[in-house]
Amino acid sequence: MSILANAKNKATSGSVKAAFTNEDGAIDLASIMVGIIVIGLIGGVIAATVFAVIPWAQDNAAKQQLDSVASAESAYIGLSTDSSTTVGAALDGKGAFGDDAALKSASLFDGGSKVVVKASGTGTNAHYAAVTVSGSGNFFKISDQKTQATNIGKNASGGTPASDEGGAAYAIGGFTDYASINGAK
Repeated sequence: MSILANAKNKATSGSVKAAFTNEDGAIDLASIMVGIIVIGLIGGVIAATVFAVIPWAQDNAAKQQLDSVASAESAYIGLSTDSSTTVGAALDGKGAFGDDAALKSASLFDGGSKVVVKASGTGTNAHYAAVTVSGSGNFFKISDQKTQATNIGKNASGGTPASDEGGAAYAIGGFTDYASINGAK
Protein backbone atom coordinates (compact mmCIF):
# COMPACT_ATOMS: atom_id res chain seq x y z
CA MET A 1 0.00 0.00 0.00
CA SER A 2 1.35 3.43 -0.90
CA ILE A 3 2.08 6.15 1.64
CA LEU A 4 -0.78 8.27 0.33
CA ALA A 5 -3.24 5.38 0.47
CA ASN A 6 -2.05 4.45 3.98
CA ALA A 7 -2.50 8.07 5.20
CA LYS A 8 -5.95 8.24 3.59
CA ASN A 9 -7.03 5.01 5.34
CA LYS A 10 -5.85 6.28 8.71
CA ALA A 11 -7.53 9.65 8.19
CA THR A 12 -10.88 8.05 7.26
CA SER A 13 -10.71 5.73 10.24
CA GLY A 14 -10.64 8.76 12.51
CA SER A 15 -7.01 8.62 13.48
CA VAL A 16 -5.73 11.91 12.02
CA LYS A 17 -2.72 11.95 14.32
CA ALA A 18 -1.65 8.54 13.06
CA ALA A 19 -1.80 9.80 9.45
CA PHE A 20 0.86 12.45 10.17
CA THR A 21 3.22 10.40 12.34
CA ASN A 22 4.17 7.80 9.76
CA GLU A 23 7.96 7.43 9.68
CA ASP A 24 8.02 6.20 6.08
CA GLY A 25 7.74 9.78 4.74
CA ALA A 26 9.91 11.50 7.32
CA ILE A 27 12.77 13.81 6.22
CA ASP A 28 15.80 13.82 8.48
CA LEU A 29 18.38 16.58 9.09
CA ALA A 30 21.06 14.84 7.03
CA SER A 31 18.84 14.84 3.93
CA ILE A 32 18.11 18.55 4.35
CA MET A 33 21.81 19.38 4.72
CA VAL A 34 22.78 17.35 1.65
CA GLY A 35 20.11 19.20 -0.36
CA ILE A 36 21.40 22.59 0.80
CA ILE A 37 25.00 21.66 -0.07
CA VAL A 38 23.99 20.47 -3.55
CA ILE A 39 22.02 23.67 -4.19
CA GLY A 40 24.99 25.74 -2.93
CA LEU A 41 27.42 23.93 -5.24
CA ILE A 42 25.17 24.43 -8.26
CA GLY A 43 24.74 28.13 -7.39
CA GLY A 44 28.51 28.53 -6.98
CA VAL A 45 29.23 27.02 -10.39
CA ILE A 46 26.62 29.26 -12.04
CA ALA A 47 27.95 32.38 -10.30
CA ALA A 48 31.57 31.61 -11.24
CA THR A 49 30.56 31.08 -14.86
CA VAL A 50 28.62 34.35 -15.01
CA PHE A 51 31.43 36.37 -13.43
CA ALA A 52 33.95 34.88 -15.88
CA VAL A 53 31.81 35.38 -18.98
CA ILE A 54 30.76 39.01 -18.40
CA PRO A 55 34.28 40.57 -18.50
CA TRP A 56 35.18 38.41 -21.50
CA ALA A 57 32.10 39.64 -23.37
CA GLN A 58 32.83 43.27 -22.43
CA ASP A 59 36.43 42.96 -23.68
CA ASN A 60 35.27 41.42 -26.96
CA ALA A 61 32.75 44.24 -27.46
CA ALA A 62 35.57 46.78 -27.06
CA LYS A 63 37.71 44.89 -29.58
CA GLN A 64 34.80 44.88 -32.04
CA GLN A 65 34.51 48.65 -31.69
CA LEU A 66 38.17 48.98 -32.63
CA ASP A 67 37.65 46.64 -35.59
CA SER A 68 34.95 49.06 -36.73
CA VAL A 69 37.44 51.92 -36.42
CA ALA A 70 39.92 50.02 -38.61
CA SER A 71 37.23 49.48 -41.27
CA ALA A 72 36.17 53.13 -41.10
CA GLU A 73 39.77 54.31 -41.42
CA SER A 74 40.29 52.06 -44.42
CA ALA A 75 37.25 53.59 -46.11
CA TYR A 76 38.31 57.11 -45.09
CA ILE A 77 41.81 56.82 -46.56
CA GLY A 78 40.24 55.54 -49.78
CA LEU A 79 37.87 58.50 -49.91
CA SER A 80 40.64 60.96 -49.07
CA THR A 81 42.78 59.91 -52.06
CA ASP A 82 39.90 60.55 -54.49
CA SER A 83 39.68 64.31 -55.06
CA SER A 84 36.18 63.93 -56.55
CA THR A 85 34.77 63.08 -53.09
CA THR A 86 34.03 65.67 -50.41
CA VAL A 87 36.71 64.21 -48.14
CA GLY A 88 39.30 63.98 -50.94
CA ALA A 89 38.59 67.51 -52.18
CA ALA A 90 39.23 68.90 -48.71
CA LEU A 91 42.62 67.13 -48.64
CA ASP A 92 43.50 67.83 -52.31
CA GLY A 93 43.55 64.05 -52.87
CA LYS A 94 46.67 63.60 -50.69
CA GLY A 95 45.20 60.79 -48.60
CA ALA A 96 44.91 60.86 -44.84
CA PHE A 97 43.32 59.03 -41.96
CA GLY A 98 40.56 60.68 -39.97
CA ASP A 99 40.16 61.41 -36.29
CA ASP A 100 36.89 61.07 -34.32
CA ALA A 101 35.29 64.14 -35.85
CA ALA A 102 36.35 63.37 -39.42
CA LEU A 103 35.05 59.80 -39.28
CA LYS A 104 31.77 61.03 -37.81
CA SER A 105 31.31 63.79 -40.39
CA ALA A 106 31.97 61.27 -43.19
CA SER A 107 29.30 59.00 -41.58
CA LEU A 108 31.78 56.16 -41.29
CA PHE A 109 31.97 55.69 -37.54
CA ASP A 110 30.31 57.04 -34.41
CA GLY A 111 31.87 55.15 -31.55
CA GLY A 112 30.58 57.44 -28.83
CA SER A 113 32.54 58.63 -25.83
CA LYS A 114 34.36 55.35 -25.20
CA VAL A 115 36.50 55.50 -28.34
CA VAL A 116 39.24 58.06 -29.00
CA VAL A 117 40.72 58.21 -32.52
CA LYS A 118 43.73 60.37 -33.37
CA ALA A 119 45.16 60.86 -36.85
CA SER A 120 48.28 62.57 -38.18
CA GLY A 121 49.96 63.32 -41.50
CA THR A 122 49.02 62.79 -45.13
CA GLY A 123 50.16 60.50 -47.92
CA THR A 124 52.85 58.04 -46.85
CA ASN A 125 53.18 59.86 -43.52
CA ALA A 126 49.51 59.28 -42.61
CA HIS A 127 48.94 57.42 -39.36
CA TYR A 128 46.12 56.81 -36.91
CA ALA A 129 45.67 55.27 -33.50
CA ALA A 130 42.54 54.51 -31.52
CA VAL A 131 41.89 53.49 -27.95
CA THR A 132 38.81 52.32 -26.10
CA VAL A 133 37.96 50.96 -22.69
CA SER A 134 35.80 47.91 -22.07
CA GLY A 135 33.20 47.60 -19.35
CA SER A 136 35.69 45.53 -17.36
CA GLY A 137 38.12 48.49 -17.30
CA ASN A 138 40.70 47.12 -19.75
CA PHE A 139 42.06 49.55 -22.33
CA PHE A 140 42.55 48.34 -25.91
CA LYS A 141 44.35 50.08 -28.78
CA ILE A 142 44.86 49.73 -32.52
CA SER A 143 46.76 51.72 -35.13
CA ASP A 144 47.28 51.72 -38.87
CA GLN A 145 50.27 49.41 -38.39
CA LYS A 146 48.69 47.14 -35.76
CA THR A 147 45.03 46.65 -36.65
CA GLN A 148 44.63 43.77 -34.17
CA ALA A 149 43.27 45.13 -30.88
CA THR A 150 45.91 45.00 -28.14
CA ASN A 151 45.07 44.92 -24.44
CA ILE A 152 47.20 47.56 -22.74
CA GLY A 153 45.90 46.98 -19.23
CA LYS A 154 43.69 48.81 -16.80
CA ASN A 155 43.66 52.47 -15.91
CA ALA A 156 43.96 53.09 -12.19
CA SER A 157 41.14 55.65 -12.17
CA GLY A 158 38.82 53.40 -14.20
CA GLY A 159 37.71 56.31 -16.41
CA THR A 160 36.81 56.28 -20.08
CA PRO A 161 39.34 57.54 -22.62
CA ALA A 162 37.22 60.62 -23.32
CA SER A 163 36.92 61.56 -19.65
CA ASP A 164 40.41 60.51 -18.69
CA GLU A 165 42.88 62.35 -20.90
CA GLY A 166 45.81 60.81 -19.04
CA GLY A 167 44.59 57.31 -19.87
CA ALA A 168 43.99 58.23 -23.50
CA ALA A 169 47.37 59.94 -23.87
CA TYR A 170 49.10 56.96 -22.29
CA ALA A 171 47.25 54.51 -24.50
CA ILE A 172 47.70 56.34 -27.79
CA GLY A 173 51.02 58.04 -27.18
CA GLY A 174 52.16 61.20 -28.85
CA PHE A 175 52.56 61.34 -32.60
CA THR A 176 55.97 62.87 -32.01
CA ASP A 177 56.96 59.44 -30.71
CA TYR A 178 55.04 57.29 -33.21
CA ALA A 179 56.95 54.15 -32.24
CA SER A 180 55.24 54.21 -28.83
CA ILE A 181 51.87 53.74 -30.52
CA ASN A 182 52.89 50.54 -32.27
CA GLY A 183 55.22 49.16 -29.62
CA ALA A 184 54.44 47.57 -26.31
CA LYS A 185 53.11 49.93 -23.66
